[in-house]
Amino acid sequence: MKAKLTFITIVGLLLAILAGACAPDRQLGYQAVLTGPGGVPVPNGTYTVNVKFWSNPTSTSSSDLVYEDTQSVTVTNGILNIAIPDQVSESGILDPGKFSQQLWVEFTINGQTLSPRQKLLGTPYAFTLVGGSVVVLKLGDEQPLVDAHPQRGAFTIVNTYANTATNSPGTTGLVVAIADTTQSEVIRACAGGSNPNYCQSANVVFKVTGTGAVQADGSFSTPASDFAEMIRFDGDVSSVEPGDVLVISPSQDRAVVKSTQPNDPRVIGVYSTEPGFLGGKVIEGDDQSQYVPVAVVGIVPVKVTASNGPIQRGDLLTTSAIPGYAMKATNPQPGAILGKAMGELLNGEGVIEVYLLPH
Repeated sequence: MKAKLTFITIVGLLLAILAGACAPDRQLGYQAVLTGPGGVPVPNGTYTVNVKFWSNPTSTSSSDLVYEDTQSVTVTNGILNIAIPDQVSESGILDPGKFSQQLWVEFTINGQTLSPRQKLLGTPYAFTLVGGSVVVLKLGDEQPLVDAHPQRGAFTIVNTYANTATNSPGTTGLVVAIADTTQSEVIRACAGGSNPNYCQSANVVFKVTGTGAVQADGSFSTPASDFAEMIRFDGDVSSVEPGDVLVISPSQDRAVVKSTQPNDPRVIGVYSTEPGFLGGKVIEGDDQSQYVPVAVVGIVPVKVTASNGPIQRGDLLTTSAIPGYAMKATNPQPGAILGKAMGELLNGEGVIEVYLLPH
């Protein structure tokens, strides 16, 4: 008569997962005690063990089967001690990314499936990394991880929670914090170098210091195309919108208002639609909601009017009598030129792209 196998003990599974994900050999350690009737350990010997990881505790659909491995295991005094998979050479097929979801393990031993499936539980030390920990994906270990999933790196962080509540601060994907604000580096990124475990100074291509300074060897790329600064709007901020032409406020320091006069030498820029770089900061004690991004350099959508004649590409533009609108500059005044038209407007009012000129 076949002895009844009872799954008694589960030891250190998720701790092993962490080690497997970070070590060169991506294997999981799993230990359990097998007993027969009356709690007596099963006889010593070699057992055929089939291991399955499921994303559902009861489903038998192949779409919910995450991983399967069959191996011969020596059991002594009822103790089952296996590595999943059993060969280091097969460790590449165990994708660490699969463990970002809830999983259940199912064992079939000598043809007998043990039930119910056991939920994979983490151990305390699996919830964090020790200070100084290093995650390395070495050459030769990229199959099938990087080749099959080029969007993933040696270490991938994903936050799928979205907080859309009113006035919500949103969510965060990565937090990096340090106490030192002097010669510290909050972030250091390297490319090249002979030692993949260290980011040596000679190979630094990007870093953020403890003072907030950003240094990069390469260029910044963005689909946006203007440089803007956050400047206080002197008046009802709800009365201004992207594309509006702005001039320096006559009554408040470091503030702007919507243009209202033709050929105004106080012209400073345009309310930016999508700044590629946003500088400036809110003055201490000010209401941030009163600040608007003022594009001062680059190409930006601008409200224009043909009230002073049709606008052709390359025409110089200046402020008009229509609040927030630019017009063709037929008699350019010193300091009153906003920029050059990169589109055309033959009649009426509209929005075209304008190359902003330094003032």
